[in-house]
Amino acid sequence: MKLEKIIIFYPSFERGGVELILANLINFFLKKKVCICLISSNFNKKIIKKNRLFTLKEHKDQNINFINNRITNSLYGVNTLLKELKSSNPKKTIVFSMQSSSLSIILCKILNFKIVVRNAEDPIYSTFYKENKLLSLFVLALKIVTYNFADGIITNSKGSKQSLERLLFRKTNIDYIYNPYLKKINKRNFLKRKKYILSVGRLTKQKDFNNLILSFNIIAKNIPDYKLIIVGGGNLKTKLKDLGKKLNLEDKIIFTGWKKKVSKYYKHASIFILPSLYEGLGNVVIDAVNYEIPTIITNCKSGPNEIIMNNKGGYIVPKSNPEILASKIIYVLKNYTKAKNKILYAKKNIYRFEYQKNSLKYLNFIKNVFYGK
Repeated sequence: MKLEKIIIFYPSFERGGVELILANLINFFLKKKVCICLISSNFNKKIIKKNRLFTLKEHKDQNINFINNRITNSLYGVNTLLKELKSSNPKKTIVFSMQSSSLSIILCKILNFKIVVRNAEDPIYSTFYKENKLLSLFVLALKIVTYNFADGIITNSKGSKQSLERLLFRKTNIDYIYNPYLKKINKRNFLKRKKYILSVGRLTKQKDFNNLILSFNIIAKNIPDYKLIIVGGGNLKTKLKDLGKKLNLEDKIIFTGWKKKVSKYYKHASIFILPSLYEGLGNVVIDAVNYEIPTIITNCKSGPNEIIMNNKGGYIVPKSNPEILASKIIYVLKNYTKAKNKILYAKKNIYRFEYQKNSLKYLNFIKNVFYGK
């Protein structure tokens, strides 16, 4: 019995940090001479280096009225996975599910394939804040049942691992591995900081940019020469822009949309803010630390506080409290040297998110599950 192929199940392709993580993992696995079959939709082929060991089984995004797009992609993806498993040898193949894992677990158990799943968000707190409460509760219940049958589970933070352990009977097959995200650790950044506050992320309920804009409204009245730059796209873009207009902040809030390269914003920002309601790890915080930007995060579960070493490497404020967030931003600007020292402390420990180190941990975990170690 020898592991020859890893089937990566990621039926609904999404932009952002997870795109880089997926690319890093696949390219690393290919370097280790492991055959990879990726099942996904609308996949960006440019992020994978050409390799004869890589195959893509792609389905287009499927839109059905009244049904969540991600659900339909999951169903079509499972159908593709079924076809791939039928043509694969369970003694030489393992499935690594990065999305819609409950369905893939059920299928693998029926067909006698081993499966490792990646849980990217805190399962408890993400359920509380999802837009569709009924659907999120159903998904959580499905996870509680099916994840006990997974052969291995990887979470991306200690906090997410602890939350998942509270839900499952079978706990011995769970481990956390930080995201294989960071390609290089930047040299010291001595560039001049500009008068803008930076935040990066999808414009969705989870990221709670509404809270940040309300906070910035307070900032603008106290420190009028600062601007707010929000990098990212999403379904709440129009609502967030309308809120800015309502507060007469159109000239002070800049929505850049999606950007492939965001380094120019990180290099010169005075402060970085993560206003999220919940997170898996928070790759944008890793970037902020790497560019030495004094950082403020909300006390969201689970990973961002691990990146900034709790209060040792940055500042933590309550969720959805614009008054306290504004107060902390003003404090950081008035105590900038102290804030800079905090972020430099966090940067000393940023090697934990290096992509080769953590990609190897992923591969070793998957191999150990396959060989029953």
